[in-house]
This record gives sequence, structure tokens and C-alpha cells, in this order.
Amino acid sequence: MGFWKKAEVELDYYGLSRKELSAKSGVPMTTINRAMERDSQPFALDALRVAKALHVSLEYLLDLPETKAGGKKNESDESHQIEMYKKYHAVIETLEKLPQSKQKGVVEIVKSLALLCE
Repeated sequence: MGFWKKAEVELDYYGLSRKELSAKSGVPMTTINRAMERDSQPFALDALRVAKALHVSLEYLLDLPETKAGGKKNESDESHQIEMYKKYHAVIETLEKLPQSKQKGVVEIVKSLALLCE
């Protein structure tokens, strides 16, 4: 998935418009619209501004391995975990609303179904 496609996913997640992204990032609206339509690589400064405005790492939007301060690859693959949460957050929220005793049962059912599908 390209930079602008990931940026669109983030916009959807936060319920923001392109206009709001432009205002938060300082990247002109015409630049954002044109780049999203073409799914082109952004200029470095624009990419950094968009990442900061969306509260995600530049590495995530550029689909690069994330690094820690020491330059080592992040072993927990935080961007993957964030992506998974965004994908399943509605399910998690619904599960959290159930009583603790029911949550365990639902989790066991899901695990059983996953085993059947292997």
C-alpha cells in the first residue's frame, strides 16, 4: 500500500477530511488531492508534515521497517499491531462491553473457529 493510500486509511480512521489534513499539516490542499489521485511519492518535507499531522511514523506511511533510537528494527512491529487494531477495533470495543465471563466464552469460540479454518 502506498503512502497516500495509507494516509487515506488514517484519515478515515480519525474521521478527518483532506481539507483538515491540509490545515493540520500545512501541505496545500491541491498537492494532497493531486498526490492522492495519482498515489505518487510525496516530497520529503510534505511526507514528514503529513506523518506528524496524522500522528504516525514516517516509516509506517512509507512502508519502511520502523526503527528504534539505536537504529535497530523494532521487534514488536508496532505498525502491524496498529494496523490490526484499526482493522478490528469495532470488534474489540464490542467484546469489551460484554461481561468478563462472556468475553472468555467468545474468545474461546473464535479460537476454535480459527483452528477449524486451518
